[in-house]
Parts: sequence; structure tokens; C-alpha cells
Amino acid sequence: MTTKWLNGLIKTLSQRQGLNDRRGASREIPELPLTEDPRENAQRVLDAVNHSIDVVSESLTTERHAPQVLYLKSMIDTSVMQRDIIRPLKSLHLQGKSWNLIHEYVTIGQRRVVEELTEAILLLMDGWTLVALPGQSRFQCFKTDKEQSRPVSKAENQSIVMGPQEAFSESLEINISLIRKRLKTPDLEIISLVVGDLTQTKVIVLGIKGIVNDEYMKLMIKRIRNIETDGLIGSGELVQLLDDQPLSPFPQYNLSERPDSVVAGLIEGKVAVIVAGSPYAFTGPSSFIEFFHSPEDYYNRWAASSLVRMLRLMGVIGSITFSGIYVATLQYHYEIIPANMLKTIALSRAKVPFPPLYEALFLELTLEVLREAGARLPAKVGQTMGIVGGIVIGQAAVSAGFTSNVMIIVVSLSALASFVTPSYVMGNAVRVVRFPVIVLAGMWGFLGLTSGVLMILIHLLNLSSLHAPYMSPFAPLRLADLKDTFLRLPTQLLSFRPMLTRSKRNRKNNSPSLKRK
Repeated sequence: MTTKWLNGLIKTLSQRQGLNDRRGASREIPELPLTEDPRENAQRVLDAVNHSIDVVSESLTTERHAPQVLYLKSMIDTSVMQRDIIRPLKSLHLQGKSWNLIHEYVTIGQRRVVEELTEAILLLMDGWTLVALPGQSRFQCFKTDKEQSRPVSKAENQSIVMGPQEAFSESLEINISLIRKRLKTPDLEIISLVVGDLTQTKVIVLGIKGIVNDEYMKLMIKRIRNIETDGLIGSGELVQLLDDQPLSPFPQYNLSERPDSVVAGLIEGKVAVIVAGSPYAFTGPSSFIEFFHSPEDYYNRWAASSLVRMLRLMGVIGSITFSGIYVATLQYHYEIIPANMLKTIALSRAKVPFPPLYEALFLELTLEVLREAGARLPAKVGQTMGIVGGIVIGQAAVSAGFTSNVMIIVVSLSALASFVTPSYVMGNAVRVVRFPVIVLAGMWGFLGLTSGVLMILIHLLNLSSLHAPYMSPFAPLRLADLKDTFLRLPTQLLSFRPMLTRSKRNRKNNSPSLKRK
């Protein structure tokens, strides 16, 4: 038995584990019958895992045909295994009773009987304890894995003032419980899949039966099953494998660390996906405007939420175009600058030997380096490094004549505006598309700037999420859904689910009139 043989057999495991095969293909499973000799069965397992140092095989007694207990010591809770498996088995042996009574003595809740070596090895790698009994050509398997995960903590990247503060953790069971705590309906459909030949990563697909569109649910499951990869580490990697257009810089699924945000998406009729070992879940289909919405928008008053949303959109538009407008104006269209301001700008650029395009790119790249350095350094040092570094480098660059004061203000405002986006992934996309816009503006002025913005808009119009239009409800125009886009009207008016999800049940509440009697 070799590792190559084991990897080939892993692919043959289908729904017998309750974990659907990643491609759902019905293939013939090789017949690997176990013998009635416990030691021989244990030796087969050890050979298959190359006698790994963390795989333990214990003999219950010194007899030739004594029961064999196998477990992965790095994965199991040894106290549970000793108390609930080893001790009852020894008691059963001392009393001279039949091994068929094992289920009366071992009281662990999750248990399974497997008759194939492949399935037994997969359970062993998942934290189960295998027991080979004399005279039985099968393994008695008991779940004794040790849950190692951090507790539920506060959301860091999507922090809000009002509303729940809980965030997902790396534990799949904890994440499902956070959703179950908010959705106490039996209609919540949970489908378990496996991705990765080597990692065997569990992926959970969720949807509310009777609300979610079956086509979206089936399409999401089909795409996940069609993924062929050796390993899957987290949600961010899976999202990119599921994109309709992987080459786009814009995210096509809404990635979130907040359970309340995922539950809100499920209620609207979306499909949610959770990956084991990742503190993020994502929902789809998603539209472009959703990435500028925050869960806090629905906990705050509608007028304040609408104002904040408009500020976010203006900030994103300014982040993409502000530096480009300044570069194009200085290089080609300086006649539109008022005379008094033109004199100030000319004085600030008197010592700068570079054209505005190079000056802007230099500052933009410097800010990105400072941002990345601040994110990678320890928390107590990173914030200080970002502030001090920005001040020192900016002042030194002006004194040395590399840039002007006005350009520092323009680039700083442009970079600051990119951080108003609630979605971290969308914020990264905005920073990426800003560079080609600046280059086009520096090459062809306002004509290049307009061309760059139009190319971004055309690209967004061509995008889709689970085959749903990415720019909905603007293209195609859906007037009924505009009340929850750049404005958020009062909650009483948000009675219908967005047409993007094509939900089976359009109405989600029967709200009372805005004017109460």
C-alpha cells in the first residue's frame, strides 16, 4: 500500500460518508474486504499511511488475536478515547463477554461500521478512532476528534457601531450554529460537499427551501463539484474558482465575516457557502451595488443610512477619478483652472522635474507600499509606521522636489476615499482600477480619462454572478428594486425581495402603513 494508491482510492469515496463526491460521478469502488484478523487489518492501515509517526496502533491485550485500536494522536481527544473506548473494551474483555456487545459498553454517540479499508482510512484522517475486533472483517469507528478553534469573536474587517458584533470562526460547526441561531426554520437546507483530493475540505452550501431559486442552488453545487484541485484552503480561494469571469478584478460574490449579513442574504433568497477552516462565508448571486451596503444600514434610521450610502458611492467615484482628473488638467487642460489657483499650483510645482503623470504614479505606489507595510507589521507598530512614514516621506518628497504639496493632497484624498467601501475585496478592486485610469488620463487627458471610465462601466455591464446581471437593478432597469440601492427607503417599503435572486416567494413581509392610526 502506498500514498499514491491511497490518493487514488480517496477519489472513489461517494455519499457513504454523508459527504457528496465533489464531482458527483458514480464510479465503481474497488472491493477491499477486510480480514477477520485485527492485527492484519491494523497493519494494512499503517502501510497505507506509510507508518506516519502520529498514527498509533494499540493492542488491547497481549493475545495474538486481541482487538486493535488505531487513532491519529494529533487529531483526537485522548482523554475521551481512553475513557469511552479503551476502558469499556478492557472491561468487556475482563468479563469474558462477546465482542458483539461493544455498542452496549462504548457509549460514544457518533459511531459507524465500515467494511472497506478506504473508508476506514478517511475516517481515521478525520479524527475517528478505529477498533478492529477479532472475528469481524470490519472496523468499529467512533468519533473522538478534538475541536481546535478560536471562540466566537468580534468582527474586525466589517465592524459596525449598531447591531450584532459576532463574527465567524474557523470551525464549521460553530459557523453553522451561528446561522442556526438566527434562522430557526426547518426549511434551511444544508448540503455538504468535499473539495480537494489532498485536503478533503468540507464545503457547506445553504439555502432556504421555498425561497431560494432552485437553479441558483443547483448551479452553485454543480460548480463546486466540478472543481478539480489538490487542495482548498479557504473561502477566498473557492470564490475565485466559482467566478463567472475569473479575469475580472471585481468580486462577483459577497464575502462576509458576519453571520447576520449571511442570514440576511439567505432571507432574500440567495445561496450561501461556508468553507471549513475559513472565518468567511459568501453569498450569491450578488450585484455591484451590494458591495457598498453595510449591515449597519438596516439597523440605523433610513435617512442617515441613505446619506452614508451616497457618501460611499461618491467616495468610490472620487477614488477612481480624482487623481486622473488632476493629472489630465495639469498636463492638457490647465486653462480650466482659475487664475489664482493656477498660480498656487505653479509655485508648488516649480521644483518638480517630473510631469504630473509620473508624480502621481510615484505617490500612489508609495501609499500602497505604506498601506501594505502597515498591514503586515505587528498591530502596535503598523499603525505608527503608517502615520509616521506617510508624514516623513511626504514632507521629505516635497523638500527634495520629487512632488508638490497639491499632488500629495489629491493622492491622499483619493486613497482615503477608497477605504469607505464596506467590502475589503471591492476596496482592493477600486485601488487596482485607479492606476490604469491615471495612466490614460496622463496620456490623452480628459479623453483618456473618459475612455477609462467607460471601459470600466462596459466591463461591469458584461459581468454576471451565477448568471445573474451584475449591475442589477440598473441594467436591466428594475424600478421596484431602486429603493434599496444608493438610497435606503424606510423598512416598511422594503417588503419585496430583489428580482436579482428570482425568489420563489417575492414578498418577505406585510409591513404596516407608514402612517399609523
